Order: sequence, then structure tokens, then C-alpha cells
Amino acid sequence: MSIPNPGWPTRRPLWAGVLIASLCLAILAGSALAANLVKNGSFEKDSNGDGLPNSWELNIEAGSIDGDKRVCNQSYAGECSFKMVGDTTNKSLFQSIPVGGIAGTEVNFSVRTKGKLLTGGFTYAFVQFYHTGGGSNSETFIFPGGTTPWTLYQFSVAASQNFDSIGIGFFISADSGKVWFDKVKLVEGA
Repeated sequence: MSIPNPGWPTRRPLWAGVLIASLCLAILAGSALAANLVKNGSFEKDSNGDGLPNSWELNIEAGSIDGDKRVCNQSYAGECSFKMVGDTTNKSLFQSIPVGGIAGTEVNFSVRTKGKLLTGGFTYAFVQFYHTGGGSNSETFIFPGGTTPWTLYQFSVAASQNFDSIGIGFFISADSGKVWFDKVKLVEGA
């Protein structure tokens, strides 16, 4: 018994192959642009076990780093997150991303956070373009105080000049409370 021919050609025309190849190339190019530029954005890796996740730096103005560390008992996804404690000390957790670009390049930043009894001062995320030849431009997003469940926050920022690298991170100067960060992402595009 033979299967009836519905009238379609048995061979694809050449233009169909070119169309399929073009579509695959466009999908690959789009996914490359959408790639997360942040390394270890879920804080899963800490090779030396010091509480500071791989690819991140912690800067503390004064005081100790007690409590400001990678924790694996609270997370939005995966096993770990990064916890910062409000104790009136200015602290920042940041990462420098060695990627350059031209003026007008836009990036989208996103992070999941959870807060517990944050009071006084403020806590924010930042994205900063470091311009070729000096200077910078940045954007910040201030997180709410109090107690909040895991929440997605996101914002976009464009480079005002050509740039050599991008800095991202978090700053806290709260009087008390805790905040956790997870699923940090920075992607190019609108």
C-alpha cells in the first residue's frame, strides 16, 4: 500500500533552504545578544568557601562583614543567594564586566530580592558605564524598606558615551534588617 501524495513537491526549492538557514542564524544571533553578561548571577559558586561568591567583590566603608555573605538557606532559585545586613555601615557588592560598546547601547538589569525588617538608610542596585577616556554614567534603583517577599526588580539604562566596561552591583546603608539578592541578570538590548 502506498501513501497518497498530497501534491507537495518531494524536494524543497532552494529558497526554502536559504530561508531556514537565515532563520536559524537570526535565532542564534538573537540569543547571543540576550546572553547574561553577569558571571555567577545566582551566587552558586564560591570556590574558596570564604562566603564571597566567585566573580563578585565586597566593599565595606567601615565595620565588619559579619553576615554579609553568600548563603545557601535562602534563595529564589537554585541553592544560594547573597545576604547583606543593615548596620549603618555603607557596603557594596559589585562586579566589573569587561565589555565595551558605543554611546546609546542599552542594557537591561534584573534581580530578585527579599527584604526583612529593613529600616533607615537605603538599599539600591546600580549599573554604571565606564566611558572610554574617563568618566561614567549610571542608573540606580532603590529597593523598598520593610519586609518583602522575593520580588523581581528591573530597569534599563543606556550608555551616554562609548564605554570600556560596565559595573553592576548593590549598595546598602540601612540602619537594620537584611536583604537577599538572587538571579542577577544584565542583557544588552531594549
